[in-house]
Amino acid sequence: MKKVLLFSLILLSTLAVCAYETIIFHFPDGERWDSAYYKKRGLEAILQYVPYGQTSNNWTRTIVVHSYNENESPAPYFAQMEIRKMRKINPKGQYRIIKSRENDAIYTRCTEDYNNQQAHCEFLRITRAHGGIVTIQYINRNKKDFENNYTLWLQVIRDARLMNSYWRDERTFDKSMYFEL
Repeated sequence: MKKVLLFSLILLSTLAVCAYETIIFHFPDGERWDSAYYKKRGLEAILQYVPYGQTSNNWTRTIVVHSYNENESPAPYFAQMEIRKMRKINPKGQYRIIKSRENDAIYTRCTEDYNNQQAHCEFLRITRAHGGIVTIQYINRNKKDFENNYTLWLQVIRDARLMNSYWRDERTFDKSMYFEL
């Protein structure tokens, strides 16, 4: 019995380590978004989506997902670290809290032009993942468009889901939109 229990524990811990985690977005109807950039390095991965026809360097709207594996920080604490970094890049605009829970936090702000940084509005979500923490940032360089579609994009960011699977060939994954976080 002890051998079976030991084998089961080893198997379960191995499965957890070999699990594949990806993010699933439900983009607004009629909009096609493509992956413009993806890079995984060590315990970090970064993924960028842009509207069809735009690039990672030339975009009007973008979603940037950054995962930090093995990070156990509470979401609001991690958010404050990220917000400090972003305020150094562009201090023109204060973040407003939409949601702040231990495992999930959402903030928003609009900025002005500053030191070669174009004005923009954004949502910043920090959420707990299976093995770490993930930031999801929606950025729109058109303030009027952001305001007109505020509720729609807030829902897209809120509904973004992390999926953890033990199989790379999981049927839920769209192979063209699968990214290991």
